[in-house]
Amino acid sequence: MTDYTLSAGTELAAAGITANVVHPPVTDTGWVTQEVRDAVAASPELTAVADPSEVAEVIAYLCEDRAHLINRNILTLR
Repeated sequence: MTDYTLSAGTELAAAGITANVVHPPVTDTGWVTQEVRDAVAASPELTAVADPSEVAEVIAYLCEDRAHLINRNILTLR
């Protein structure tokens, strides 16, 4: 899916359409247990458990006109 999205960013750029990938962290949508939180805290790669609204804020920003210069990126949230 990532390659498809980045290719779309190239193909659609001339039309003013951007395409980016948002790779969220572990997101607490109701399933995150204390065991999962402990695993995230102990992991060198995982740094946080996000609230869904935090991930949504990033995606919403990318949909705004002021994000028009952001194209063909993989945004890894921490």
